[in-house]
Formats: sequence, C-alpha cells, structure tokens
Amino acid sequence: MRVAVLGGGLQGACVAMELAARGIAVDLFEARDRCLTRASAQNEGKIHLGYVYANDPTLSTARTMVRGGLSFAPSLRRWLGDVIDSVPVSRPFNYVVHRASLLRPHEVEAHLLACHELALEEIDGATVDYLGADPRVAPARIGTRELRDLYHPDAVSAVFRTSEVGIDPEALVRLVRDRLVGDPAIRCRLRTQVRGVERNGSGLDVEFENGAGPGCERYDQVVNALWDGRLAVDRTVGLEPPRPWMWRVKHYVRLRAPGADVPCSTIVLGAFGDVVVYRDRDLYLSWYPAGMRAISTDLEPPRWPSASEGGFSGEVRDQIQEGLAAIVPAVGRLPLDAFAWSVKGGVIFAWGETDIDDPHSGLHERHAIGTRSIQGYHSIDTGKLTMAPLFARVAADRVLAVA
Repeated sequence: MRVAVLGGGLQGACVAMELAARGIAVDLFEARDRCLTRASAQNEGKIHLGYVYANDPTLSTARTMVRGGLSFAPSLRRWLGDVIDSVPVSRPFNYVVHRASLLRPHEVEAHLLACHELALEEIDGATVDYLGADPRVAPARIGTRELRDLYHPDAVSAVFRTSEVGIDPEALVRLVRDRLVGDPAIRCRLRTQVRGVERNGSGLDVEFENGAGPGCERYDQVVNALWDGRLAVDRTVGLEPPRPWMWRVKHYVRLRAPGADVPCSTIVLGAFGDVVVYRDRDLYLSWYPAGMRAISTDLEPPRWPSASEGGFSGEVRDQIQEGLAAIVPAVGRLPLDAFAWSVKGGVIFAWGETDIDDPHSGLHERHAIGTRSIQGYHSIDTGKLTMAPLFARVAADRVLAVA
C-alpha cells in the first residue's frame, strides 16, 4: 500500500511516524527544504489540559484537550524513545485573571476545577506521563500576598496555580526531524509543493511541483496534514470547509535569559498573552494586541512578511514587553538588549468569524476538530499542537481500516 502524507509539520510528522511504526511506508511531502520549520516550531508549546477554554461552557473543548494533552508524551515516547526527556519543559502555568477578563474569577475557578475532574476521569488510576508534571494535582488560587509579589494587583483580580506545562517546540522539532530522516519507512519529499489531489479509479493522484517542474504520483491513500494549504487541497478532492474560518498571524518574542525569575503565566480571558519559561533559561513572550498583525478569511492565507522582512521586530518586541509588564512586573525588568532575542511569528488557523475578544467567537471552542475521511482521503484539522499525536493515531487507524 502506498500512502502519501501531505505536510511536514508536527501533525504530518506524527502521522508518518505512526504509520511507519505499524509497518506502512510513507511519502511525506513538504514544500520547504526541511520539515517542521514553521507553525510547529513557532508557538508556545503548551500541552493543554483544557484550562484556557473557559468560555466553552459545554466543556467539549476541555474534554478534547485533556485527551490530547494526556496522550502527548506517551505517543512521542513511543516514537522517539526516552530522548523526549531531553526536551526542555516549562514551569507550571499560573492562570492569571485580568480585570478585563471575559469571565470573572469564580467562573474561571469553576472551569479549572471542572477540567481537573475531566483529567482525573481520563487518567482513571493509570500511570501518568505528562512531561514530568502531575495533572492529578488540582488547580489552586494563590493568596493575596503572593499575587502582589508576582503581578500588578491593579490589573489582576485572581491567580490560579496549575500543573499545566509546555514543551520547548524548537527543541522538540529537532528531535522529530532527526527521527524522520533516520526512518527507512519514511521518504521525505522536500521542496515539493502539493497543488491538489484527484481521484483516479481506486487510487488518488497527488499533483505537485518541485525543482523538476509539475509532477503527479498515484497513492492508495492520502493524509492531508497541511497547515496553511489544507483547505485548498481539500477542495480539489471535493471536501469543502464545514463552517467559516479565520487565519491569523501572531508574533512573539523568543529570548535566552538564563536564571530569569519570571512566573510562567497565561493571562485570561481575552486578547491578552503568555509568558513561558523553559528550564529557567529560554523565554517565550506574547502579548496579543502587539503580536497579532493580520487576519485573513481567504481559502489560503497570504504570504505575510516576517518581522525582520517587515522591519518591525523592534517595535513588536517593545510593545510585547510593555503590554506584559503592566501585568507581570518581572517581564518589565528584563533587560532585553542584554539577551539574545528574536521576534518570530506563526500562522494560526481556527474556525470562527470574530476574534477572541468577542465572547461569542467560535475561537473559544476547539472541539470540532480532528480527521475527516472520504474513501481513502483523510484531512486532519489539528486545532492545537497538543492534539497532533492523538490525531495521528486516529488517522493511522483509518488508513488501516480502509486498506
């Protein structure tokens, strides 16, 4: 059986590794000269336990994220081995309720505790492998004195300590990339842009372009794990988007600041930001009003310029620090010019028509995601990095069920 996986990001890589582990050879198509160079590496690496989706009162998103978060490390350990333990993990996140939050502190607290119950149900007494953290520990509100020590009380109404963590995505993708190259069952078709998929009898023709010009190859099954090109390729095989969508490009600051004493924080609920500290050395700083630079509802997003191409790296860096410093004073004390820093950006896809400052936005729900399949063609809407390993197993199950 010949299987093509479209897209060499984390989702496509996970599908390729899972299929290879089940004895199926894979052609992995990637437009760039290396796999895992864009959105997979350009995010905060949070392994969600559902906490941030407090504006989905059904808990459907939380339940989805809990399943993905608790299966993330075990899946990667199966594919990569114990080398996964070498990837830096963040300090546990504090959930910081901004005074302009869409939800009040007691509503956020109720959601956090509900998510914790979902995690306990999912664990059901089994051994936990959650990147060294323990999701069985319940979220807890910190006291007023500690809040004042860590945050600006004029901006913050409550803070909850959680066991949720993130993984350094830049370190993770290096390990996954090495694994792809070293697996004889995975052939990476680099510098190859997929243009479409067409049914041809009992097979599927993948149409592409590379340095040799246009090409076409037939496969028994195709898994579309593209990020910004997925909807366009889906359309070529007759699979239309089920609802309105939105592309966004968000920039953030990445810096190396050894020994920085900064609390790992997610500020909720609305257009705020995150502070992530990996192994007390590398930091990820985001402030949504400064970093979110463009929105598109086209089938494919435009090629947005990077911060360096657009000449706005310094401006975004300073605005992100200023925005976060009004909430997390320790960020304001970071002498950014003394550290190695860069402004990076990643494209975000989600279903919805309005941004996250709208309490009714579809962006507050990420449960209607996963794999859609039609006669050997499987399209994966990952939703969040957290879900990539779980959805890879789902896609592999469907490939084998059709075979």
